[in-house]
This record gives sequence, structure tokens and C-alpha cells, in this order.
Amino acid sequence: MRTFVPCPNCQEAITLDDFEDFSSPFTMKCPYCDAKLKETKVTPLLLIGLIAILPLLIFITKTLVPILTDTIPVIEKIAPPIVYTAVLYPFYALYERFNGLIMFNKGNIQLKKRQ
Repeated sequence: MRTFVPCPNCQEAITLDDFEDFSSPFTMKCPYCDAKLKETKVTPLLLIGLIAILPLLIFITKTLVPILTDTIPVIEKIAPPIVYTAVLYPFYALYERFNGLIMFNKGNIQLKKRQ
């Protein structure tokens, strides 16, 4: 397992902690030279996986709302996207962690071309 990836622009070491600090795989910047980076090898596969699992997460939310309504009646009046975010955020956080690990270990980091 790698401990760092060199920046394609300045060759400084980008660590896994830096990958975790990126807000998404589409907004990566080198923490040293602020060069915009992109990952081209595994990001499309991870996005396909997210698109495939999204209906499952929505189904789980639709199933959990009636169950939680029995325990906490106010949930019935809350919008489903808010319940989805509150209940399933841990799964999203795990996905982001998994995404960062895969991109860090198997990805191909390149500079974004300037338009």
C-alpha cells in the first residue's frame, strides 16, 4: 500500500489525509502548488457503483421512515431527503473513505488541462 502519491506538477507528496480532505473526486487540488488534479483510472467505476447503489439507499430510506415514525412520530413531517441524509450519512461517509482509498492506491492522478 502506498503512503503518498507525487503531485504531477510539483512532485510533492500527496498523502491519504490530503485525499480525504478533497470535497469530491472532481475538485482535487495539490495542497502545495494548488494545481488542479484529476483521476482518470477508477473514478468512472466508482461513480457507476454509486449510481447503482443509490436506488438501494432510497429504498432503505423509504422502508426506514415508517419504522422510525412508530418510535419518533415527528419524522413523518420531515422531508424524506432530510431523513435520508440524517439516517444514511454514515454509509455515505464510508463510501467517501472507500473512494479515497481506491483512488489513492489504484488511481492515476494527472493535471487538469487548462481551458
